[in-house]
Amino acid sequence: MLQIARVAGIPVRVDASWLLVFGLISWSLASGYFPHVLPDLTPGRAWLHAVSAALLLFVSVFLHELSHALVARHHGVRVAGIRLHVFGGVSELESEPPTPRAEFLIAAVGPLTSFVIAAICYGLGRALGGMPWAAALTGYLTAVNVIIGLFNLVPGFPLDGGRLLRAMLWWWSGRVGWATMWAARAGSLFAFALIALGLVRAIGGEVVGGLWFILIGLFLHKAARASDDMLRTHHRLETLRVADVMTPHALGFDALPVALGPDDVVAPQSSAWSAFLKTGRNRAGRVVVVDHGRLVGSLSHRDLQQAAALERLRADPGRRAA
Repeated sequence: MLQIARVAGIPVRVDASWLLVFGLISWSLASGYFPHVLPDLTPGRAWLHAVSAALLLFVSVFLHELSHALVARHHGVRVAGIRLHVFGGVSELESEPPTPRAEFLIAAVGPLTSFVIAAICYGLGRALGGMPWAAALTGYLTAVNVIIGLFNLVPGFPLDGGRLLRAMLWWWSGRVGWATMWAARAGSLFAFALIALGLVRAIGGEVVGGLWFILIGLFLHKAARASDDMLRTHHRLETLRVADVMTPHALGFDALPVALGPDDVVAPQSSAWSAFLKTGRNRAGRVVVVDHGRLVGSLSHRDLQQAAALERLRADPGRRAA
């Protein structure tokens, strides 16, 4: 994971998988879209337009995620960063929205941003209609942002539409866990529909397109399950302190042995959930516990998973008895 920028204090990171999809999109545009709409283009200029369009596409994805992050922060939700990956991007929120209304607004602003970008690109295309290359570029960005906005409105968690569904179910029932469970099930149902569509397309001869639908479906199903599991883990770890679950050191050290980043260090009074998020983001899968400049313990991702499992047993008398 490479951090490429910091916008409004929010780290922006790029997953290695992003390079793969960036190359594939550039290749498809250079070999298909731009030669089709601009037949007089030389191969070199086609590639130039393609790379520019691919970069602007990911700028659009970034703005979509940035809008989520800024609205989340406005409602008191801490944002660990924005991550761009093979299937687009994600805003990494460190906690759940405090109310159904906050959840609704955080989710709705992403598709709205995509539609606004599409409208701006459409307007620019009309204004620059005398330049064919500009019309081709803005036409592509208009279409792709409309698709991004509509796709994200599908009512299946963790897509924005699924978060809108969860917000409404949460408001109606007053139970965020129940709402998340049903929104995640809707997300898995949509994922299975995508996988089935991909299989039909692959059998029908559209192998590449079919495989892409299957991959997106598998990714969404995994993300829906993971989001539901993450919320359950959050509820189990939020009430625990780092000091309750860390491995203490026999002696405290006045000076830390190596330079450490913000995702490598927690305080004993911090919630175990914040430590869980940090162990998931850093490369080591472990954090050190520092109290007033002194190293007093350590904590691994596995330790926190075990602590969450124990909390689950304590909360379920039937499981505890078993």
